[in-house]
Amino acid sequence: MTVQQWLYFGFTALLVAVLAGIIVYYFRRKRKDRLEQPKYRMLDDDK
Repeated sequence: MTVQQWLYFGFTALLVAVLAGIIVYYFRRKRKDRLEQPKYRMLDDDK
């Protein structure tokens, strides 16, 4: 393989890794719980 092919492969692997990281970050349970808390707090009665 030439250097250009290795660079293309490396860049593609980097993009796949970044996309996977974004997906993992977005769908983590801890993040979802933190984002859902204000919704439930707003729906609670203030009695």
